[in-house]
Amino acid sequence: MEKITLDLNDLASGKVELASFQQKVTTLDVTLYKDKHVQLVGCAPTWAHLLVAGKLFPVVGALDFLIDDGKEGKPVQIL
Repeated sequence: MEKITLDLNDLASGKVELASFQQKVTTLDVTLYKDKHVQLVGCAPTWAHLLVAGKLFPVVGALDFLIDDGKEGKPVQIL
């Protein structure tokens, strides 16, 4: 299964506000991630990771949060 990294910093820069981030998630094209192994990364609040994960659940083959461990990152399997 192809592995793709989705950086939440690309969706939100600076201070992340719930309303504006929800709008960006609403317009996120999830077809790019269909049946792929997606790893979510980026410095964003936990709720931002969960909003994106909820949008991706119906289409992805696998989903991880990639925790920064100072090396290559440590995946936490979500789906």
